[in-house]
Amino acid sequence: MAVYSTLAFPAEASRVSAIQTPQHMPSPDSVAHVPPRTARVVALCVTWNRKEMVSRAIEALARQRYPLDHLDLVVIDNASTDGTPVFLSERWAAERIIENPTARAHEPAFACPPRVMANPLARGSNRAGFRSFTVVRNAANHGGCGGFNTGLAFVEHAFGAAGESGAPEYVWLVDDDAETAPDTLEHLTRVGASDPGIGLVGSRTVHFDDRAETIETTIYFDSRSGAMCDHPPPHHPLHQGHTEWVKRTGGVRGKLEFSGARDVDVVSACCMLARWSGVAKVGFWDWRYFIYCDDADWCLRFARAGYRVVLSLDARVFHLPWNLKLTPARIYYAQRNAVWMAQKIVPEERVRPVMLRWLGRLVFDSLRAASCRRLFHADIIRRTAEHIVSGQGGKLVDDGPKPEDTVAALRRTGALTHGGRIGVVCCQHGSLDWARALRDRVAAACESNERPTWQWIVRNDLPGAASEQLPGSDVSRVIYSRAARSRAFRRQLPFVLAPPAAVVIFDQTTDFPFIRGGWNIHIDMKNPAQAQVERDGLGPRVRFFSRWLGTTIRSFVWAVTTKRYVSANRYG
Repeated sequence: MAVYSTLAFPAEASRVSAIQTPQHMPSPDSVAHVPPRTARVVALCVTWNRKEMVSRAIEALARQRYPLDHLDLVVIDNASTDGTPVFLSERWAAERIIENPTARAHEPAFACPPRVMANPLARGSNRAGFRSFTVVRNAANHGGCGGFNTGLAFVEHAFGAAGESGAPEYVWLVDDDAETAPDTLEHLTRVGASDPGIGLVGSRTVHFDDRAETIETTIYFDSRSGAMCDHPPPHHPLHQGHTEWVKRTGGVRGKLEFSGARDVDVVSACCMLARWSGVAKVGFWDWRYFIYCDDADWCLRFARAGYRVVLSLDARVFHLPWNLKLTPARIYYAQRNAVWMAQKIVPEERVRPVMLRWLGRLVFDSLRAASCRRLFHADIIRRTAEHIVSGQGGKLVDDGPKPEDTVAALRRTGALTHGGRIGVVCCQHGSLDWARALRDRVAAACESNERPTWQWIVRNDLPGAASEQLPGSDVSRVIYSRAARSRAFRRQLPFVLAPPAAVVIFDQTTDFPFIRGGWNIHIDMKNPAQAQVERDGLGPRVRFFSRWLGTTIRSFVWAVTTKRYVSANRYG
């Protein structure tokens, strides 16, 4: 899925200006009157240890009003350990399970002869009614990026290259946690048929749990600031047309009515139709990415090759907002890949300034995170810069301490002993309620000899920061402001004299730089029953700083000497 970034992006020199001009935008009426034609489509869906979820996605694909005898399905399983391939074979009677034993997604080795799917013998024998249903089983988890690359390579291997008999006209990329509306493919192919110059067609994303709410439509790049945004800036070629469209619709998201098609810069791969002949010209996804920015990168490469990228507002896909899935590890992928994407897209004369700015921001954010008791997060940010410089792609190997039961974690650190003190940082909306719920959960689980006290460190701009009644005599409160002297000096004295046994941080968000304290308890509020525990103190911080200093020097040298990235093959 596309991830919002603040990269400096190239000006019009890297774009094909004819692609993004208002006169090339299809109107709703022109698309609606495109004569219906049933094109051959191969759907690709990547999954990993979510057999029930991917099965629900398949159910939605099987409900398409599009003729299923023109739709082949390939599910790419990323070495699941929950029995996904066997489950799908039994549930849906998939005709084939194909092994791909390679350890590298961009070096496939399919255990089937070429062109095997051009004329499948068991056509339509699967329970969903697709022309064919194949499960490709990877030997390793290659992520969403490597999974889709496996699928694209399999289409070419088993169905045929563009122009060959039996080859598809389109490939349809669908996430395993997305649900497509019954008319989605019908709308996507109708837009694709309206102009052979359209390379990619995306869908309007609707909230999975509230299907009256649109959560994503248009995505543009600001060619001057590099930000990815819902509204094109004034200098963007599509600004005027977009502004007029927003006046008619009332906005780009929310509980509004949307219809028709819009030219955009990026569409999301949670539901994306790609012209197969365009894929042959542009190439596959950048093999280094694993997840995030891979689809945005592809869109920009399609545009550079002369194709239009178009959003079909009538083609709906139901999906959760991408930001609800963010973790420090996922942010690592988003930031690393966004920098690499800029390195290959921006003009040669701008590569070094852009790299210097981004790497400078990363090492600064890493140091700030370490100062605010987010050591493992700080090291992930540091490794983001390190891996950009070294070219280390693929999966992040170490994404922090293993989660454990929250109460057990506090007990292990000694914070629940009689007189033990637990600091809780409250600096974001809802965190006071989270602190109250945590205290109640711990109190219910404590033994008779476990009577900790609580110290809530509350930022003064939170509602009820000073006036809200504390839940009991075991809770005290320290209030600080955003001002550096308040956070770093005035409110530090109690913790210097009597440091807490453990400091609780919600969602890796804190701006309060504790000087002392032995343990950090990180709680992700998507699963508050689990916590990640890390040791803090002078020793861990000194060791981190020595690594950080080396990374900072290497990042600076690389940024001022690097050149534009050019892929050596079609994988990027």
